[in-house]
Amino acid sequence: MDTAAPRPAPTPGLPRAALFLLVAGFIGYAVFLARFSASIAAGSDSSGYFNSARLLGEGRFFGAVRMPAGHRHDEFGLGAFMPLGFIVHEDAPLLAPTYPTGLPLHLLAASAVAGWRHAATVVNVFAALGSGFLLWSLARRLNLSPGWAAGAVALLWSCPLTLFASMQPMSDALAMLWSLTALAAALRGREHWRWCVLAGAATALAVLVRPTNALLVLPLALALGWNWRRHLPLVLGGLPGAVFLCYYNWRVYGSPLATGYGDVWSAFAARLAPHNLTHFVRWIPDLLSPLVCVALTAPLVPAARRREFAALGLWAGLLIGLYALYYHSGETWWYLRFILPAFPVLILAAFVVLQRLGQAIPWPHGNRLMLVAVLAFGLVWQVRLNRRLEVLNFPTGETCYLATANWAQQHLPPESAIFCMQVSGAFYYYTPFLIIRWDQMAVARLPELLAALRAEKRPVYAVLHDFESREARERLGGSWRQIATVCNATIWQLEAASAAP
Repeated sequence: MDTAAPRPAPTPGLPRAALFLLVAGFIGYAVFLARFSASIAAGSDSSGYFNSARLLGEGRFFGAVRMPAGHRHDEFGLGAFMPLGFIVHEDAPLLAPTYPTGLPLHLLAASAVAGWRHAATVVNVFAALGSGFLLWSLARRLNLSPGWAAGAVALLWSCPLTLFASMQPMSDALAMLWSLTALAAALRGREHWRWCVLAGAATALAVLVRPTNALLVLPLALALGWNWRRHLPLVLGGLPGAVFLCYYNWRVYGSPLATGYGDVWSAFAARLAPHNLTHFVRWIPDLLSPLVCVALTAPLVPAARRREFAALGLWAGLLIGLYALYYHSGETWWYLRFILPAFPVLILAAFVVLQRLGQAIPWPHGNRLMLVAVLAFGLVWQVRLNRRLEVLNFPTGETCYLATANWAQQHLPPESAIFCMQVSGAFYYYTPFLIIRWDQMAVARLPELLAALRAEKRPVYAVLHDFESREARERLGGSWRQIATVCNATIWQLEAASAAP
């Protein structure tokens, strides 16, 4: 008969001074993130999330295609009027969000508290603090001392990848939060069925944020065992989220199992694994400091051979294994954000080993000295890496999108037509302009498109980032005059009556 697992021995309460320092650390980190976070609809990802959130707030699943009156939405190319972060329907002038609804739903909820201008900041602070709290709880459950548990949180929070994902509208920090919530709840699921319900609800949220988090079902099954009395509340907890996900996908993409990514599995291939795994091996010890390498010896430590650790390890292995097959994983360091939810597990494994080594030191206070040395090395390493990678400068680049949109609204007529690509999602969110994707339009139909714009007396401009400017102007032809520069975007006005492709 499958009996409930015994509860872990209760841990002594924290001294008042330690509790004060812990709370101060959480508050200080929240203030730090709020200071540097950018809650802006900028490039493809962030504008896609914000545009989707606004549609959901308006009770709509689709955005309207802005196009010249009296013309079909696909007349000048199917994607001619499609901002970044959207896909366009072939049969109707409707824009469907590309990205999953998880983050947009969080942005919508946060906007009710802090407004749209600060919604992403609220979500990111919530995700980062929640992940830190859950890592602390898991560390204590795995018998790490309060000092080592706090050190694990500090290493996660100072990681450049955590900061990168927590300072702009991205889904990675939320994916980490809800996957940790699901795992932490499942590890307590043998104590009471309510934890199983929470694990199911958290899994549903994790999948809404990122569909590949469906992999959580395997480590959750390991954590709960094969007792149907635990799996039934797990399923019931996840059912509302699953129903919403299937309904949304059916309404927007035509099938309960379809997504806005299209044939995303074509980007996964076994041949990519050697390069991507080499990339992971290069960057994980850099991002988490070389201390994380001792995690490989965790199976030698008795504390790491418990069911709890097996479930956590299975999750990390599945996630890293899946994204080792993904085309983009090995492009640059910040693409390790796809495996960010595995980082807390790697930190826990390393710190279980390091605490055991500290306990084996025969000197007085040897374990405490080991903790101080580990934290000093790890935090100094990460502070230097954050400076080298210029992580705190990334949000500044996001603000340029808002600055460009504000300049355009202040200086260009509201009926203007804007040729663009990189700013198209941001301009769709912030401005009323008719947006034309220079990279998606049918070049052969450009004269007819310009004639349609002239018939509506629309002045024509182009807003181009540095990397796209030359190719865009060559593709558009005609005579363009630069009228402004805002950050790394240039604004051009079409002078000629027509343009030759």
